[in-house]
Amino acid sequence: MEAPLEDRLNRLLGYAEADPNNYLLLCEAGDLCLELGDTVRAWPLLEQALVLRPDDPAAQYRMAVLLYQEKAFEGSLSLTARLLEQGHINAVIRHQHVLCLVALARLAEAGPLLQSLVDEGAAFAGLPHLYIRTQHYLGKVAEAAAYAAVHLRRHPDDTIGRAMLSLLLLDQEKYVEADRTASEVLMLQPDNLDALLAAGSTAIALEREEQAKVLFSRAIAVSPHNGRAWLGIGLHSMLEGRLEQAIIELDRAVRYMPSHLGSWNALAWVHILQRDFDAAWRTFQHSLAVDRNFGEAHGGLAVVAAVRGDWEQVSILADTALRLQPDSFAGRFAQSLLLANRGRPQRASAMIDAMLDASATPSGGNLSGLIRRFAARHQAGPPAGPVPAGPITLH
Repeated sequence: MEAPLEDRLNRLLGYAEADPNNYLLLCEAGDLCLELGDTVRAWPLLEQALVLRPDDPAAQYRMAVLLYQEKAFEGSLSLTARLLEQGHINAVIRHQHVLCLVALARLAEAGPLLQSLVDEGAAFAGLPHLYIRTQHYLGKVAEAAAYAAVHLRRHPDDTIGRAMLSLLLLDQEKYVEADRTASEVLMLQPDNLDALLAAGSTAIALEREEQAKVLFSRAIAVSPHNGRAWLGIGLHSMLEGRLEQAIIELDRAVRYMPSHLGSWNALAWVHILQRDFDAAWRTFQHSLAVDRNFGEAHGGLAVVAAVRGDWEQVSILADTALRLQPDSFAGRFAQSLLLANRGRPQRASAMIDAMLDASATPSGGNLSGLIRRFAARHQAGPPAGPVPAGPITLH
């Protein structure tokens, strides 16, 4: 397909060289360069077009696309913003504007524009995937899942969209359905990262540890710097009681996802199980440096305070954890320890020992059950930023 396009482009370049002030010819050759991803040859063509017609919205738009392909996202966004301010609000310009916002991780701004494009039935390459991923990042899980389901009924062969749906189902704690959906993808695309992460997480939740290990190991082989893959394999090592290995793996998770609260939380709990309470305290503090309102971190600090026998601190931290996050495991655990200590201090001490031995927890389960619930909750969500799929084309 590219060979005929290349031949055509070479002919157009020859014509443009002979007629350098032919605006339409410059645009046609520039469009073809953009379609081929050839930004080097696109630059002189589109710059000259913009010199000839500096106020032409089409010339400015083409330059915005060129800057985007060059990863000069701020410059591209500046041009599309100017066009929108001038009243050029057609779908093509709004789509380009959205792509820049997403590339700059300004997802809250991208969301409404994406929604308008979807509502209008815009048919840009990769738009459904971009919409699903962005909605997921914005926490609109139910909406994203509903849209993905409708999209897949219309496009049942869209394995990328199906993989995204598997993560959404995981986020909704629909483990069996998420597992089935991810498995359907992996039969066709065994290296699909979204599906590997969803399948690995559901395998932990469904107590299939060996399968989880295989899936997360494969995810790391596919994407060695993927934090969620390292988080998954680290949680698997926690389940197996290989705490030193878990530390190594979870250290990589926080290195690749420094703002991911779940990874810091998991690492802190490994430190607790290793009885390295100073390291656990520091790690929970890292979580709070990312988000002061993360209830589980306050609850984790309360647990560490209980181990140290600082019951006044336990009361303050546990109350904070449960106020911020009423279902906080660590907050409820710390509160249980506090109540036990008030009535039977020996009982509180026994509960702490049981926790450190990875046996019973106050909720009636055991620590392995906690890790499974933790894995499902904190592995949910997209593994990478919402990036546009497919080429940028001019319409």
